[in-house]
Amino acid sequence: MKQLENKCLYIAEKLHGGVVYGGGMVMLDQIKGTTNLVKKHSNLKGKEKEIAVLAALLHKCFEKKRIAEGVAPLTMDEVKKIAGNQVLSVIQELASEPEDKNKTKLGQWEEKAQWAKGLSHQAQEILLAEKIMNFETSRDKPNPNKPLAWHQEYFQTRMKMVDALKDVNPELYNIAVQTKNQGLAKIALLQKGLDNQRG
Repeated sequence: MKQLENKCLYIAEKLHGGVVYGGGMVMLDQIKGTTNLVKKHSNLKGKEKEIAVLAALLHKCFEKKRIAEGVAPLTMDEVKKIAGNQVLSVIQELASEPEDKNKTKLGQWEEKAQWAKGLSHQAQEILLAEKIMNFETSRDKPNPNKPLAWHQEYFQTRMKMVDALKDVNPELYNIAVQTKNQGLAKIALLQKGLDNQRG
């Protein structure tokens, strides 16, 4: 397992190295952080957990906008050859996330929350871990190009998915809630500082 995990990590580094998005989210840090959270807090055991860890390392391998310039996304056949059918299945689940641009942000995340409820346990844990990493970045390195109200909405809308998965892994859920609360508290302090300057 360790050899295969190292191989998937190497591939992730090639795919995502140097990619930064959202004003400060380093893609490779997000991938590694998500994987480490799954490794540490998954309530799966044995082979089921191994599948979750490998899928976490490769879960953005199809997403062109998250892949380094000059590097091609992996194909389904490549993922199957590297990590097997079960890992491919989890990655395909995650790649099917709905994206209805005609809905409000809240409406989009309510739809995503319903979608997430129907996924495999591995995919659900990866989503919870990924949201924790998103929340950590938004707490520690908020996008400087966005207003504070945008950051507040970011936490609140994404919590729709987190709340939908609260029973999947209570430990990951509690970490997500704590990180979200810290992020919102920081935004409130920043807003207070702005209000004082204006006053």
